[in-house]
Amino acid sequence: MGEITSALTTSFTEIGSALTGIVGDVLPIVLPLVGGLVVVSVGIKIFKKVTSKA
Repeated sequence: MGEITSALTTSFTEIGSALTGIVGDVLPIVLPLVGGLVVVSVGIKIFKKVTSKA
């Protein structure tokens, strides 16, 4: 039973480490894209508000 627990612990530790590495690699690419989308969507909302009152 101890061997199974040890094997599972090792496997889950490796999976966690791999996922952390993936997030670290993808985050610098995704963060500016998401920020740009937020800026554009807020800009469109503000533009619609300004043009509807004119």
